[in-house]
Amino acid sequence: MSRLLCGAALAALTCAVVSAAGAASAQSYGRLVVFGDSLSDNGNLYLATGGATPASPPYGAGRFSNGPVFTERLGFSAAHFTGPVTGSINYAFGGARTDSQAMPLGMRLQMADYQARGGKFGPNDLVSVLGGANNIFQGLPAAGASPNPQGAIAPVALAAAADMNFIVGSIAQAGAGTILVTNLPKLSLTPQFRATPAAPLADYAVTTFNGALLTGLNATAAARPGTNIIVMDLFKVGDVIANNPSAFGVTNITQPCFNGVTVCSNPDSYFYFDGVHPTAKGHAVIAQLANDYLYYGDMGSQTAVLGETAWRHREDALDGSTAALSGREAWTAGTSISVDALADKTETDARGAVGEATSDGYGVRIALESGTETLRFGMAGSYRNADVDAGALRADIDSFGLDIYGGWRSDGLFVNAAAGVAQDDFNDINRLTALAPIVHTGSTRGVSTGARLQGGMWFDMGGFAVSPRAAVAWINSDVDAFDEQGPAAQYAYRDRSVQATTAEIALRAEGGSDRVRFFVEGGYRDSLSDDSDAVRTGIVGNPAQVLAREVDLPFGGQVLAAAGLEGVIMDRFKVSVGYKGRFGDHADSHMAAVRLTLPL
Repeated sequence: MSRLLCGAALAALTCAVVSAAGAASAQSYGRLVVFGDSLSDNGNLYLATGGATPASPPYGAGRFSNGPVFTERLGFSAAHFTGPVTGSINYAFGGARTDSQAMPLGMRLQMADYQARGGKFGPNDLVSVLGGANNIFQGLPAAGASPNPQGAIAPVALAAAADMNFIVGSIAQAGAGTILVTNLPKLSLTPQFRATPAAPLADYAVTTFNGALLTGLNATAAARPGTNIIVMDLFKVGDVIANNPSAFGVTNITQPCFNGVTVCSNPDSYFYFDGVHPTAKGHAVIAQLANDYLYYGDMGSQTAVLGETAWRHREDALDGSTAALSGREAWTAGTSISVDALADKTETDARGAVGEATSDGYGVRIALESGTETLRFGMAGSYRNADVDAGALRADIDSFGLDIYGGWRSDGLFVNAAAGVAQDDFNDINRLTALAPIVHTGSTRGVSTGARLQGGMWFDMGGFAVSPRAAVAWINSDVDAFDEQGPAAQYAYRDRSVQATTAEIALRAEGGSDRVRFFVEGGYRDSLSDDSDAVRTGIVGNPAQVLAREVDLPFGGQVLAAAGLEGVIMDRFKVSVGYKGRFGDHADSHMAAVRLTLPL
């Protein structure tokens, strides 16, 4: 956890760069169109009222806050409602209802005015829609005074949700690529409602609104598959921020910075500027949450490293099995047992939306071999562990493998083959969300299978021997689907298969005496095919589409290098130490191993 928190600032900065510079990300948006109320208003009501509302100061630059609102922090410079409709534009008005209220301009009229001025929606547009709170605020006094408060406020909330669904449906029908719809936060956490008699009714209204909104959006998403409708859940994250405000850079979440008379001296330490509106700092937190939702396809693609690590474990196990049968030393009839201990480190470069990653691990392998001077067979069980650090994603991976292998040799010729399977456990998966320091967790399982065929020949050259050899391998690693757990955008990862066929050529040289031998080896390995699935990511309980990201396997095109020593101890035990390295354009790995072999 401490390492994840150390990366919080970097993760937040990365999100800002991604949203501001679409070219750096496969998931990008061409422009932003905003419809909403005071939480999104960048100064429209202030402009429409000639600077009268909101009074600035104490409010800042015409916002219902002391600085930029969250929609201004998404990487776009949106014009006011009077600006050109061809670029990014903000139509949100403080005090707006969701209906056709004339002033402040209701959200239905905001959309209608935008379209009347020639505004259109395109596949690369991001549209932000947030509203409904003002309907509830205005309906609460009468509902609270009625004999059935919940029965009185429910129609208000449902009508507001119907307006929102109509607006979103119309935008989707008009061809918008992505719509970010924000639900309403828990009003009992705001200074205006906290610990007041009205708080339970206000929360009931919000939950009624949010439920109806989500139901309608699910129906719209099903009917309009060309539009990605993403629901940002402010309600779910509210308690997390309220219970640990200091983690988000604020110390006061219960009181307003502006009490109606005076403004606090340190607004950045407050989450709320007045009774219901966040400070600029609070809006920055909301913008971070928005980025976690908006870029889930790219951020989710980082999980590619899970299957890739399991794939590499399977490759290493097959390498070890065929290597046991390809040395120069003559085979003797009988049975032996060997135990290997190894440590490894792998580094992979950034690839598109997938950032650079490192894997530090260790493992053990126990093998039983038996055979004659020309035929030999073996069975090996292995355990590999890897601690994967992929920036905002971390995971602990355990692979439990079983391999069978066999070989034939005659004079200098040899052929061997290996096949095996492993269960892969992906534990302690932690994703540092864009809303740092919130960390989402998860776990899953998978199965890896593979086979390898190798052949070569030995040439004796006096004091040493050389062996050209070639090999081909097929490996597949399946990672089961899983859902994250956490209060930000809760990603839902689909099944993924990492599958590739590789081929290699190598030259090995061995020399030494009967008691001490050495070897060096060099070669080249590349992919014949990479049939890996795309990484597919959705959001749990959300109409957002499942987005696919193609990620190339980083282990093709690698130079191979190996070296080692083998000695005989007490005329019975063989002890081997060795190093194997792979160096490629996109990944480097290093492995050190010690083997103890005992004839039975």
